[in-house]
Amino acid sequence: MKKNVIIRLFALVLVGSYWLSCKETNQQKKEIASIKEEVMPEKLLRHVVLFKFKDEAPKEEVEKLNDMFNTLPTSIPEIKDFEWGLNDSPEDFHQGFTHCYLVTFSSEKDRDSVYAPHPKHQEFVAALQPHLEKVFVVDYWTN
Repeated sequence: MKKNVIIRLFALVLVGSYWLSCKETNQQKKEIASIKEEVMPEKLLRHVVLFKFKDEAPKEEVEKLNDMFNTLPTSIPEIKDFEWGLNDSPEDFHQGFTHCYLVTFSSEKDRDSVYAPHPKHQEFVAALQPHLEKVFVVDYWTN
C-alpha cells in the first residue's frame, strides 16, 4: 500500500513538472538559460605556453620577462584568465621547460587578431627572444 502511494506521488510530481515546463514564461526561460550558462559555461580557448630559457640567461632577466608576461592581462582585456607556474614535476620529462603559462580567450579572433599583434605582446616577445632556447605552445578548446 505504502509503495503504491509513493509511486503515485512520484508520477504526480513528474506530470506536474512536465506541465509547468510547458507553461514557462519568457522570463522563466531567460532565468533557466542564465542558470545553464553558470552550470555549463561556454567553451573557452586555452593558450598553453612553455618556455625553456638558455642556460646563460641571467636569473634577473628571466624574472623580468616573467613579470612582463604577467602584466599582459592588464593591457589586453581580451585575456579572460591568466595563470602561470614553474615546473615542479618529479618526473624527468620536462625537457628543460621551466615556465608554464595558461592564457584564456573567448575566441580565436581575440587570440589571433587582438592578443598576438598587440604592441605589449610584441614588446614582450622581442624582449624574450635573446634569452629563449625553446618555446612550446598548445591551444585547445575546453570540453
